[in-house]
Amino acid sequence: MPKMYFAMKTVIYKDKMILLIKRREKFKKKMWDIPGGGVKFGEKPVVALKREVKEEVGLSIEIIKPISFWTFFKNNKSTQVFGVTVISKPTSTKIKLGKEHSDYKWILPKDVKKSEVGNGTYNDIKNFFLSKSQKF
Repeated sequence: MPKMYFAMKTVIYKDKMILLIKRREKFKKKMWDIPGGGVKFGEKPVVALKREVKEEVGLSIEIIKPISFWTFFKNNKSTQVFGVTVISKPTSTKIKLGKEHSDYKWILPKDVKKSEVGNGTYNDIKNFFLSKSQKF
């Protein structure tokens, strides 16, 4: 039976840098990613994103605005994930990684191509920060 899920992701932006986090091998590919995750049944998307960011990197955030809407299929196309990526800024400073991630780094948006990130994450960052029409 087909299933659908909703997810929220965020590009955390501070001092002209963005935060990337590295997944542990145990949790999917060891790639760099941005914080976020699934919205639980009955949970408000903004609350879910703030919860996920707190769990993954220990930060509190202020959401600025959405930057992309996306979807993909997994599990041999029996599950569809819908999502929104937002830009946010941290309202706390101490990073404490959760169990799913092994490392973090702050990079300039223009350097995202040098990091091993998924296509969706790369396109979100490229389209928002490196497009001449976008202002932040």
